[in-house]
Amino acid sequence: MSLPRLYLWLSALGFIGVGIAFLFWPMPLSLSLGMPLTTPTARVDFAATYGGFQIGMGLFLLFCAIREEWTRAGVLAATFAFAGFALGRLHGLVFAAGSPGSTMYWFLALELTGAILGFAAARVLRQPARW
Repeated sequence: MSLPRLYLWLSALGFIGVGIAFLFWPMPLSLSLGMPLTTPTARVDFAATYGGFQIGMGLFLLFCAIREEWTRAGVLAATFAFAGFALGRLHGLVFAAGSPGSTMYWFLALELTGAILGFAAARVLRQPARW
């Protein structure tokens, strides 16, 4: 399996897995991140953003992994999603008042890894096939 397709499969499963966890267990997960969901509005938005969006993104990436002609679009979508998460988290870490929990650094490392692997996979797609 090529790097771009492997990247898509792993990214899709990661997004879907995280999305399912946050959709079905929002309260314990939000508390573990220091984000108590104290209102119904907060719970709905948290489930939509961290659950629903992640599942939707994962399903899109899964579709892209299955349909070869969508590989490039999927790789770029996942890459920029990971890069965007990393950028937002890095900004938050730099400008946070106080010391964020160590989980934020683990997430940043995962997101940076996802972005770097994505850029590598996109680069492989730019190169002509060698037989």
